[in-house]
Amino acid sequence: MKVNLSATGFWKINNIGKKYTGDLYLNEDEGGIVLYIRIPNNGPFMSYLELPLEIPFITGSTINGTEITIVNCSRISTESRLGSEEVFGYKAQFMFNGVNFNEEEDIKFSKMTISIPGIIQWGDVSNYVKPDLDKKEDSLIGLKIVKPVEIYSNEAYSISYYLDFSDPFYLMKEEITLKQTPYFIIEAQSIQTIEWFIQIANQMKRLIEIAMGVPLSYSSMIVESPEIYYEFEDNEKHIRPLEVIHAYKQAVNSENSTKRLMKHDYLFSLSELRQANFSQWQEVATIMEPIIELYIDSLYNQNLSVSRHFLNMVQALETYHSRRIAYSLHDYKKRVEKLLEVRPEAFREQDREFLLDGCRDFVILRSRLADLLLADYRFIFHTGDFKLVEFPQLIAKTRNYYTHYNQKQEDKALNGEDLITAFHILRNILEFYLLKELGFDEEFIHERTRERIKPIITSNAIRKADKGKIINNS
Repeated sequence: MKVNLSATGFWKINNIGKKYTGDLYLNEDEGGIVLYIRIPNNGPFMSYLELPLEIPFITGSTINGTEITIVNCSRISTESRLGSEEVFGYKAQFMFNGVNFNEEEDIKFSKMTISIPGIIQWGDVSNYVKPDLDKKEDSLIGLKIVKPVEIYSNEAYSISYYLDFSDPFYLMKEEITLKQTPYFIIEAQSIQTIEWFIQIANQMKRLIEIAMGVPLSYSSMIVESPEIYYEFEDNEKHIRPLEVIHAYKQAVNSENSTKRLMKHDYLFSLSELRQANFSQWQEVATIMEPIIELYIDSLYNQNLSVSRHFLNMVQALETYHSRRIAYSLHDYKKRVEKLLEVRPEAFREQDREFLLDGCRDFVILRSRLADLLLADYRFIFHTGDFKLVEFPQLIAKTRNYYTHYNQKQEDKALNGEDLITAFHILRNILEFYLLKELGFDEEFIHERTRERIKPIITSNAIRKADKGKIINNS
């Protein structure tokens, strides 16, 4: 990442002790914040630990008097220039312009407004509207200001979706641009650290990444504190928002933000999320963390091989079953017997074998997949040309082949188009359970799961028809 010199000034570590001269370098577009502290030294080299490796915050004042605080600083370089100076380089996660905090405890806020580009279609609201066709109006585009949409609130905080918009002041020009920017507003009932706000924002961002199936990044970030304000005449106080330069920016492909998407392209939209039981998700978010990591890894790493995507999805399903359904063999056997109570007597033994065959000392992968595939006998997953009863074993053998690379099992493992199809089926199963964890009602889960697999069904049908045509013409 390239950073450019932004300011030279004087800096204090944790706002105490000696002042140091230093140069601040920034790359606001990519979130680069780097400070080089320079200590004159005409004698022998200073100790590597002359300054701490990790510094909670550094306050500074530029040569033109601007106050700056950078937070969560980590050493990235140390350079000794014999007979001249020692240079200690630090990268920071956050930078606040126009303020010096006295103590680390003071770096707390009550509100964060953070932008996530590319999610307007997911939000499904707009400040700009087209006039009704049955009304005679002179304008082509109207303005209907969208109020913040509350997504979730509890006794600790609330989170809302907000759509900012541009309002061109000067209209006498050839080109006028209208722009609207999606934000999340997180308001805490008591002041919190910026890391706390980032944690809440990350949960929301990940949820939208799951919904949209694309990686997302943060853009602008603004925080507010009741202790930071403008003071006018008559002691009137107004909160002073602080713009934050931050290191949580990632280079992602914005192509999907402009592409017109269909209903099934989203696992769920904002309006649909509001109908779910979001508090239920909050309760299991920590347990679900590794499953979400595996799901999102495929979004951020599109260039991974098909086998890697496949392995991620298998591991996500195995982890989900272990964490949310049955960890031990004892618990799993109890679950199986309870499941079989709803089955006709004639099917119980074959179902028991389907679910438990091979489980000796622990629950094997094939059994976990079989259990997930049955979905409590309330939903039938599409498995394409793969037989449902054979699918779990086929996936287990394929996973073992790509994990251990046993060439003797190569002919039993999926590859090529079959491996791609299997990956999509597995993702469809995982999304079914993600919707369930989010508290959507059963009808919505079933309908959306069927919608999401339709493109794969269509693609496979076209490929099969094409192969048939080639055979007939040969």
